[in-house]
Amino acid sequence: MRPTTALLLIVLIVMIVGSSVAWADDSHTPQVPEVSAAVLAPLGVGAVIAVERRRRRLAAVRRGVGAVYFITKRCIDFCLSACLLVALAPVFALLALLVRLSGPGPILFRRRVIGRNGMSFDMLKFRSMVSGAEQILAEDEELRKIYYVNCKIEDDPRVTKVGRFLRRTSLDELPQLINVFLGHMTFVGPRPIHADEVAIYGPCVERFKTVTPGITGLWQTRGRSNTSYEERVRMDMQYIDERSILLDLWILVYTIPAVLTKRGAC
Repeated sequence: MRPTTALLLIVLIVMIVGSSVAWADDSHTPQVPEVSAAVLAPLGVGAVIAVERRRRRLAAVRRGVGAVYFITKRCIDFCLSACLLVALAPVFALLALLVRLSGPGPILFRRRVIGRNGMSFDMLKFRSMVSGAEQILAEDEELRKIYYVNCKIEDDPRVTKVGRFLRRTSLDELPQLINVFLGHMTFVGPRPIHADEVAIYGPCVERFKTVTPGITGLWQTRGRSNTSYEERVRMDMQYIDERSILLDLWILVYTIPAVLTKRGAC
């Protein structure tokens, strides 16, 4: 017998026992003994809580975000990222050399972003800009406004020649396979945001923190930088509402032509 069923059965027995008590002399109103009331109250509340928790678990499974979804998603992320890191090792080495020759600065660019449950982590990319690019953006108000409104900067003066090639081909994001392998990111999910973007992201940021950010998502399959920031947030929320393994697979498949055609790439 399930715990919830047993609990409800106990409540029913107590109610039957309580209802067998003698009626009041003048009002003919049934009186529940104090002992029965003391037992019935906590059991009744416990039963309601147990039933509600079970309903929410079933609802989560129906929405495709139950335990099976998370376990399957993590297995895919771990196995696929491990295989790709091994297979693409020569490509990583070549791109690292090109970045090193493009100018002074580190090979990998680390951007501190917000992940699931509000935890911060370093999202990795091949450096595509000149050294000190973040400081340049922070000090240039006009440049910063263009970036946060349009999600891109046309003819960004901070981008190197090698970096422009990496961005157009999305090869600069290959190191994020390491983030996926470590569990900081997933293949499919809302794009990570920086702390400076929280105010721009708006009230939806709390829902954003409930999921693991991804390398690709609805935003990447529908134009990437050709869409506004508000549209990006709307698509992130749509993904959170509709997420499932089938949707993740669909997004992965449609990301391939989006990358090959360079649709929306900066």
